Amino acid sequence: MKLFSITVFCYLFCLICSLRFDKHPFNNTVNVKETASLDCILKLKDFDKGNYELKWKKNEEYIATDGHVREDINDKSHFVVTMRRINNQIKFILMFISIWNSDRGLYQCDVFGKNTLVLESNKAFFDVIQIPGGKYPLCTASQDVYTEGDDVMLFCASEYTEPPVTLRWNDGATHVVEIVHGETARLQKRLIANPDLNGYKAMCSMTNEHIPDLNRNCTTQPLTIYYKPRVSIPPQTGLISAGKQAFFICDTTANPAVTRYTWLTLPPLDNIEYNIDNTGHILMLYNPTMKQDGTVITCTAENQIGSSSTSFTLTIQSDTQNDVTVKSVQNTVIIDYNKNNKSRGNNTISKETSSGLSTDVIVIIIVACVVLLVIIVMIPVYYYCLCSRNITTNQTTTIVHQPEVYFEPRDRMTLPLPRTRDATIWRRSFAAQAPDDKEVDAMYLEIQSNHYIYAATSRSNTMR
Repeated sequence: MKLFSITVFCYLFCLICSLRFDKHPFNNTVNVKETASLDCILKLKDFDKGNYELKWKKNEEYIATDGHVREDINDKSHFVVTMRRINNQIKFILMFISIWNSDRGLYQCDVFGKNTLVLESNKAFFDVIQIPGGKYPLCTASQDVYTEGDDVMLFCASEYTEPPVTLRWNDGATHVVEIVHGETARLQKRLIANPDLNGYKAMCSMTNEHIPDLNRNCTTQPLTIYYKPRVSIPPQTGLISAGKQAFFICDTTANPAVTRYTWLTLPPLDNIEYNIDNTGHILMLYNPTMKQDGTVITCTAENQIGSSSTSFTLTIQSDTQNDVTVKSVQNTVIIDYNKNNKSRGNNTISKETSSGLSTDVIVIIIVACVVLLVIIVMIPVYYYCLCSRNITTNQTTTIVHQPEVYFEPRDRMTLPLPRTRDATIWRRSFAAQAPDDKEVDAMYLEIQSNHYIYAATSRSNTMR
């Protein structure tokens, strides 16, 4: 037995002495999706003809033997193993077709002879600048729906990488990252559910100082916060006048929506004194009276979460009090103005008087001045037109008789038929009646005739 042990020891010693690594795998840093390789070269002695088996080991676990990748490795498709033997050298290569985040680790090349480890190379650290998967970061909330007062937990998660990424809420919240199960980096944020967070969305950013191009964001789904109604009644502008209708609106915000409105008056009002619209959130007083002054009115809104209410006191003022109030306010203003301007003497009074003219009075004065100016301008024009018309009428009152023009033949004889052998001009007499009421020095009478009568004999007639 002792002899056998000595024999094995001597065999191994001889193997070790005859083997050595001409090249060891060395440290390397690569980026994801790049191509890289690790290799080792085994040197044999000239007389060594033995068969050796080479294996790649990652993080104390063998992943490949000679030209074969271990069958149970799920991600073996992204790298291959090759082995070449040239003379007295064996080159063992581990080729990564595409670097994955999971390829980061310590690698070592081991040599086996007859299933016994006879030589191992130095360990090489294969560093991968890891980038989280495309689906990261992921923003989630602990629940879909919250009720007012609940704890709201928001999470921003990323794949754990080396170098580690930085997660940060964009609203300035802390970016302390916790590691979950050694594979996921998660950033959380805690809030207390309240109505103001209804619809709130939180944004988370992911960066890495070693990878400048890495800058991604994610946003949570809008938060749904259930809360009881918030009730308010907008205040009336000034005091409520007696005898004038008044409206009061019960303004609410709620999630889910308000299901019921209730109005309460103390002391109670008669049903004929007010009205509530169909929606239930508007109250109208028909005819406020001084009797209702001091009445407390309460509006209550209710939904599935709970109910809330608000109250106000009704203050009514009569018309007489309104007039007195306005006058007292005006008097106060005038007194204060006089106090501040005592040094001005009579000038203060004139400013107050002039400032008392309203815009309507100024407009009326301007219009009256324009009308008066138009009247002053139109009087001479109208007088001139009227006088000129009278003169024309007086001149045309005398009727001038138009002359009558007539004619007749003086000879009163039948005209002979014209002959072709001889012809004479046949003349007729024309007369015009001259007016009797005017002295006529001359008259002009135009007579045009192109007719010639041919006759054997005729007498000439004269015109007068």
